[in-house]
Amino acid sequence: MFDTTVHEASTLLGVSVGRVHQLIKSGQLPAEQLAGIWLIDRNSVLTRAANKPQPGRPSDPSGFRRAARFLLMNRTHEVLSFKFDASTGEFFEADEIIDAARAPLSVMSPRGTRASKVALSYWWAHRTIPKARTGIEEKLRELGIADTYDLPFRSLGLSLSDQYWVKPYDSDLRWEDVNFFQNDFAETEAGDWLAEVGLDSPDNTSDGVLSKRWICEDGKRVLLKGGTLLEQEPFNEAIATELHRRLLTSGEYVPYELRQWNDSYVSACPNFLSSTEELIPAYYVNEVRPRDDRANSYRHYVDCCHALGVENIEDALGKMIVCDYLVANTDRHWRNFGLVRDVETLEYRPAPLFDSGSSLWCRVPTRELQYTPFVFDTRPFFDDSSRQLRLVDDASWLDCDQLAGFAEWATDFLDENVSMYGRTDFVFEGIQSLVDHVVAVFG
Repeated sequence: MFDTTVHEASTLLGVSVGRVHQLIKSGQLPAEQLAGIWLIDRNSVLTRAANKPQPGRPSDPSGFRRAARFLLMNRTHEVLSFKFDASTGEFFEADEIIDAARAPLSVMSPRGTRASKVALSYWWAHRTIPKARTGIEEKLRELGIADTYDLPFRSLGLSLSDQYWVKPYDSDLRWEDVNFFQNDFAETEAGDWLAEVGLDSPDNTSDGVLSKRWICEDGKRVLLKGGTLLEQEPFNEAIATELHRRLLTSGEYVPYELRQWNDSYVSACPNFLSSTEELIPAYYVNEVRPRDDRANSYRHYVDCCHALGVENIEDALGKMIVCDYLVANTDRHWRNFGLVRDVETLEYRPAPLFDSGSSLWCRVPTRELQYTPFVFDTRPFFDDSSRQLRLVDDASWLDCDQLAGFAEWATDFLDENVSMYGRTDFVFEGIQSLVDHVVAVFG
């Protein structure tokens, strides 16, 4: 009999509302939707409550956090055990090392015999929503929790950027039952960006300041990302994708498309990781080798990649530098590029290009554009864009003929955004000047 609401089922089963939606979506709880409200078969709910399956997420996140000890897991592999102070966000008693090779880069001692609790706490702090994200303080008050570092425990620390998660020591939770790569997660069709935060959702571990939200779409995991005041960033992601399509091969970049969501422009991209892979930001790759004062940051990063067995890294970095230059990307920081590691084989490859939204002078107010030179500060290796471009030794991959008409295409596309009024002529001149310089240097 379909007469039990989602909230009633949540109480009867001792799980979150989000988990109930997940059970409905997977067919484990028969339900029908009437006037926009899900009603669930009560007998199915009572049967499930009486025979509650052991695998799955804890029904009481606060009690889960009070567990004496946890295991840090990397997919199905036990990495280390630890305790966590929920009042400070710090790790302690991380003294039982089980699989040092699969620990987060930079947290283990050179011999793999101990873990740095400070490094673990820093890693965890970047595994959650930053306090600068719009609306997060209000969301924390709504959830009744003190700080953002406590959010990942709402979903076992699970992410769609890597395979790490946490579980109580000696528990019988299984990766196959809880991970977001293979198990659908609950999601509302619309609403606020932070609507799923605090539920069984990968949004609990989404880093970065711009508004973000993961959705399940035709069996795929898709990331939606918003923009700032002028909503230019989602357009920039699609423009960068057009550039990458012209110059690179499939797999070397993440494709973004422009969408409208909740009456706003957003970019949408598929998750580029498989269920056995993890993204390792360049920040942590840099910790693989001691720093040599004689080497610049580019050389040091290349040496660290070579130490991990990534031999084609100069080629990948050259493509990143040229493509970032052509869209005037000012925010290629050490966390939005890096390597992809297979958790099972421990083999590395360069990550595809992603996150190019902070480009095309989007942070310059319209009234100041006419006084802004086409030069711009770059990251991560040198502030001077021309100096960074000179790091590219081999551009044999670059077909300059593919750049013909790119400036026109980009500005015609930007014109679809009414907020771009008074900006696109400048953007056209800027892109064309960058294209002309690249052609002069490499053509």
